[in-house]
Amino acid sequence: MQIKKYKKVLFAILCLPLISMAQQNTISPYSAFGIGEVQNQGFALNNSLGGIGVALRSTNYLNPMNPASLSALSQTAFEAGIGGSALFLSDNNLSQEYLTSTMSYLSLGFPIMEGLGISGGLMPYSFQGYELKQNFEFSDATDTLDYSINHSGSGGFNRAYVNVGVEIVEGLSVGATGSMIFGTLNQQRDLIFDDEFVLNRRDDNSYYVRDYTYDAGIQYQKNIGDKYFTFGATYSPQFSLNASNKGAIYRYDIVSDFEYIRDTVEVFGSSTNGLVLPKAFATGLALGKTENWFVSAEYDFKEWSQMSLFGETDAQMRNASQYKVGMWWIPNSQDVHNYWSTVQYRAGFNYNTGFLSVSAFDNQGSKTDINDMSLSLGLGLPMKRSKTTANIGVQLGKRGTIDSGLVEEKYIKFHVAFTFNDKWFTKRKID
Repeated sequence: MQIKKYKKVLFAILCLPLISMAQQNTISPYSAFGIGEVQNQGFALNNSLGGIGVALRSTNYLNPMNPASLSALSQTAFEAGIGGSALFLSDNNLSQEYLTSTMSYLSLGFPIMEGLGISGGLMPYSFQGYELKQNFEFSDATDTLDYSINHSGSGGFNRAYVNVGVEIVEGLSVGATGSMIFGTLNQQRDLIFDDEFVLNRRDDNSYYVRDYTYDAGIQYQKNIGDKYFTFGATYSPQFSLNASNKGAIYRYDIVSDFEYIRDTVEVFGSSTNGLVLPKAFATGLALGKTENWFVSAEYDFKEWSQMSLFGETDAQMRNASQYKVGMWWIPNSQDVHNYWSTVQYRAGFNYNTGFLSVSAFDNQGSKTDINDMSLSLGLGLPMKRSKTTANIGVQLGKRGTIDSGLVEEKYIKFHVAFTFNDKWFTKRKID
């Protein structure tokens, strides 16, 4: 094994999650619902292909979206990625712009033997990051009192996982994933009065999760002349995860921009199987020609209406469906004279019905479905004189609407990742 040459690279990449975790990951007001903004569980390649991955197989790329794909892995692969986004929020009154960064993902996979592969990694599962303000006025016969309610949230959950995939008969592979979901969500609600003689109120609440899940996948691939056909499917059952929460209610006032806590009304906490994650399944078909072109269509369903936190379901949440199409093309992978003929060109489209059906934040009016639609483009850039590929991609999309007093989000997401390949655990012959 050629470990030494990777040491500096590994050290630099391992620092990336630490840098990213210290930054704001999302600023979406829709992350106030449920467990926040749930992330696509794919890598840069998957994201550039519209989020597809159920029917995707590769000998040198890791595909975390279907563990059965690991049976095709023929060489060790190490991948690390970072990302960022430009978010443009608007409603009927104003617009705002934000730049955010996302946590890096890390993954290592290798073939144990022909037809059997394993991988593991760390990636974000959900982010929460929002600040919402409501202004009110209370009047009686003698006086008028102005006050506001501020909602804020931060934190998120991460996912550490191990995938195993094996070809059980020619063309048919199965796989399994074991994951640990862990992290913290912090939520705060402030009732602030425009009167120095009235104490403000703050409700703090933190949710902690640390528990295990599993899911399974299957792929069947059939060669048809110089082309191949692939069918894939994955399934994840509903899980009740070990969770706890701690919180407190304070009363305070503000003097010269400083907060002074005057009393604690209540301190509370509990520990139970408090987080229920929904069951999900996905299926997809793909057609391709080795080292030339590939096209795939997928359908993904998640039963988010059944998600609950400490026994409470969110009436704003609904079941979500995703429709995905992705493709890549390499003009001539063997061209030694024209570098751009060896580049993998990627494109994809994703339509997500979304897991939210909400009214305006003040709960007035009928509910509106929060859909998400995006177009993805990307490149797989082989590095000369090395077994490294630089993966870059951009995703252009829109979520939500300005109707019914809601918020429309337009975004540009960027993905940068590096895939390192090598032959590990291979016996070398000595003449």
